[in-house]
Amino acid sequence: MAHPEFQYGAAVYGSVLVTALVGAMYEDHSDARTTTLSLVGSIVVFWLAHAWSEGVGERVSGSAVGRSRMREIAVAEWPLVEAGMLPALLLALAWAGLWSREAGAVLALAAAICQLVGWGALAGHRSRTSWPSALLVGAVDGLLGLVIVGLEIAVH
Repeated sequence: MAHPEFQYGAAVYGSVLVTALVGAMYEDHSDARTTTLSLVGSIVVFWLAHAWSEGVGERVSGSAVGRSRMREIAVAEWPLVEAGMLPALLLALAWAGLWSREAGAVLALAAAICQLVGWGALAGHRSRTSWPSALLVGAVDGLLGLVIVGLEIAVH
């Protein structure tokens, strides 16, 4: 059963965004500090942009959007930020010297890719009855997510 208070699309988008950002910064040989701060800053800015655009979109469609509704929208879009927390932590630990920049980036990318596959597997499980089918859907969705990430990196 879906949880209306949790925006799964925002979480999935956050996972795609995080994967693309970490991948691009890794390719640019950015240090762990720069990558961590850029990731955290970017996901917060994208969260604000999503919340703002939803609020404006509701007003364009004729709905009254007060502070209470904007707060609801911001909370609903928060999973976009949550998707970046584990990868950001893994990068911050590289920044702190626990491991190398390369190890931090690889761990952050692995976490983000696992999120993409996990979202696909969860979607497959909720739409099918067997876990093997769900895992296949998760693998396919994960691959499609990586294709999208590759396109984002190529465009930037």
